[in-house]
Amino acid sequence: MAYFNSSLYNSGNNLTFEVNPDFGTTTGKEYANIINESLGGVEYTFQPHTGKKIWSWSWSNLSSTFKTQLENFRNAVSGDYKSFTYNDGSTSYTVRMSADSLQFQESTYQRYQTNIKLREVSPS
Repeated sequence: MAYFNSSLYNSGNNLTFEVNPDFGTTTGKEYANIINESLGGVEYTFQPHTGKKIWSWSWSNLSSTFKTQLENFRNAVSGDYKSFTYNDGSTSYTVRMSADSLQFQESTYQRYQTNIKLREVSPS
């Protein structure tokens, strides 16, 4: 089962997902390539690293208890400020969430939806 972990949250205990994310989880790789053009019109590139993994998913039916746990985790790591461990059920990654992650909307009475985007801290 997937989980988040940070020494800043709940004395370092894992935050195990109460429910699986919705279908449509996105995984990929982001590159920090810089493409410039010289005064003479010649294009050149710089690749500072080989890419960082990214994950993006949403939850559409969260209980108020799991919502509170996710909010507490988000606040413990200060949103996108501090890195933490994400384990997808088989491999652990050091990641940072995007600034707009884990913003909640009540979809029905005491049920919530949100999304999250994670980016690996070190290139893989």
